[in-house]
Amino acid sequence: MPVLLLIIMLSGMGFGLVLPAFLFFAENLGASPVIATTIVGAYSFGQFFANPIWGRMSDRYGRKPILLLSTAGMFVAYVLMAFSENLWVLGLARMLTGIMGANVPVAMAYITDITPIEKRAQGMGMVGGAISLGFIVGPALGGLLSGADADSATLMWPGLGAAALCCFTLVATLFLTESLPPEKRASAADADTRPKGLAAVRMVLRRPTVTRLIIIGFLIYIAMGFFETIMPLWSEARFGWGPRDIGWCFTYLGLVVAITQGYLVGKLAPRFGESKLVLGGVAAYCFGLLWMTQSPGWLPMMFGITFTAGGGAIAVTNMTSLVSRQAGEHERGLVLGVYNSSAWMGRFMGPPVSGLLFQTVAVQAPLYAAAGIMFACFWAVRALQAHFRRTAAAGPPEPPV
Repeated sequence: MPVLLLIIMLSGMGFGLVLPAFLFFAENLGASPVIATTIVGAYSFGQFFANPIWGRMSDRYGRKPILLLSTAGMFVAYVLMAFSENLWVLGLARMLTGIMGANVPVAMAYITDITPIEKRAQGMGMVGGAISLGFIVGPALGGLLSGADADSATLMWPGLGAAALCCFTLVATLFLTESLPPEKRASAADADTRPKGLAAVRMVLRRPTVTRLIIIGFLIYIAMGFFETIMPLWSEARFGWGPRDIGWCFTYLGLVVAITQGYLVGKLAPRFGESKLVLGGVAAYCFGLLWMTQSPGWLPMMFGITFTAGGGAIAVTNMTSLVSRQAGEHERGLVLGVYNSSAWMGRFMGPPVSGLLFQTVAVQAPLYAAAGIMFACFWAVRALQAHFRRTAAAGPPEPPV
């Protein structure tokens, strides 16, 4: 467990290094807000396609080999990003980081391999907390390496720093003990007879409970993609912020998420249950967004960010735990991969729409739209709770895929 958490932390640090300057750098290359946010969303597009593939491969070949392969690919992607000189290369590098960085469900499957079901939410929280710890340091360092203001923003030094972290992660992964022994892996015979690709996705979606969870997760991540992507341009328009300010803001956000996922989730989940925590997290995120739209300055705005960061962390961590409960031992990588794939599709769809609203409607429009989606998610979670009560009264849960 400690080695895995170190690997996840370094991965989150590399991801955070390039965030403060990315939108500003894309605009300096000639991108409009819509194009810049679309390039940001290319990461999520890569995640959408790669998550089920990495998850299923880890079910068959083990978690460690997939973590090694994906980390090596991220090293190549960050080097390419560091030396990007036009929007096409920048977009390609961004998508490649998404494809090769789609190893979070593998890490989550590793956690579920080694933790009992009653401690799974706590384990997922530790994964999220490790990512957040990396995210605390990454944006702060990235902001310092990215340039003093929007006009001087650069990705060369943040990209090279992220590539260096990938090298350290590769070395750390070599010391990781495999969590899925051969006798528990999906066999080659099973792989030949079980559906693949879209057929495998359809097989997972035939189960109503899993489908409901995937739809809610998809909507939550669309709303989060609205806000998190537009945050640099929104804060520049509202408060005149540049990469360094954005870096410190993301660092604070990461600190809130780390405390929430690494400590609070483990304390709250046994007492309240995952579905109630998802409900509270969605409500907190919605409140935080609405507060931010009314903030006259950056200091009260940070109060709203505390609610969005903490609420989002609570919601997504417990959603993942709920999904993992619907998967059998031999299929967790697949089911979590499909769920994370839908979540990343939400993150892909959110940024360009957010950029379009920002560019053509109003500076505040993306935040209001995200709050509206979260409000709809609140009632969808309420309906999910009623569904859980009905299925519990009716009999045993749905069989594994």
